[in-house]
Amino acid sequence: MSLLRVLVFLLVLLGSLTPAAAVELSVFAASSLSEALQEVARTYQTRHPEVHISLNFAGSQTLAAQLERGAPADLLLAADPQVMTRLQQNGLVESPRLLLRNRLALAVRSDHQPPLQTLAELGRPGLLLVIGNPQVPVGRYTRRLLARLAYDPDYGPALVQALEKNIVSEENRVKAIIAKLLLGEADAGFVYQSDLNSASANRLRTIPLPDQHNPEARYPLARLKGAGPEAEEFGAWLFSPTAQAIFARHGFLPGEAP
Repeated sequence: MSLLRVLVFLLVLLGSLTPAAAVELSVFAASSLSEALQEVARTYQTRHPEVHISLNFAGSQTLAAQLERGAPADLLLAADPQVMTRLQQNGLVESPRLLLRNRLALAVRSDHQPPLQTLAELGRPGLLLVIGNPQVPVGRYTRRLLARLAYDPDYGPALVQALEKNIVSEENRVKAIIAKLLLGEADAGFVYQSDLNSASANRLRTIPLPDQHNPEARYPLARLKGAGPEAEEFGAWLFSPTAQAIFARHGFLPGEAP
């Protein structure tokens, strides 16, 4: 074999041994999904080492505003179907699908004295209650819950009015509500059920909410216009039994079937 042929053979061999360039996926997701989606992404990357997933967490309204200003992304997982509908109408996302569901939970400090046992006790004078800002999904879901309670004779408008007087803060993120409870800056707060699965949340208790009044939080998933096939593959995998089992362990409920 001539020297030239040897060199050509070695170059071809080296080219075949060179790892393929990593695929970059940018995923925008609601902040309430932080721990769960990080674990899901790590699991996927273990199986697909050629894929690097960049996660951007924020409130759904904030994420939508970033995308509308031209921020690059491949997938969006929002906690607000209204936000997703708006982005679809503006031609930014393709055919959203319901990936996950969630429910509200009333979290209270375990060390609060006297102990809080019932929803009706939220109207107790001097209680420090924290809820979500009305501009973010958890805040809208909370107000929907309160409106339903006001029309229920077992609770009524007087309780809701007393409860509203005890609101000391309206937060933009559920994790900020959890933080205020853990720091002793609040006695009770409306959060997502999934947010009570973290290690720090074991210092909190929950008070049951009436199922018939507890609104269902819905998490649609959509691919951004122009995203590549890798985004579609990862999006499809999020519906897989493996990914859904991780979400369930973090307190989320399944959305639609894959």
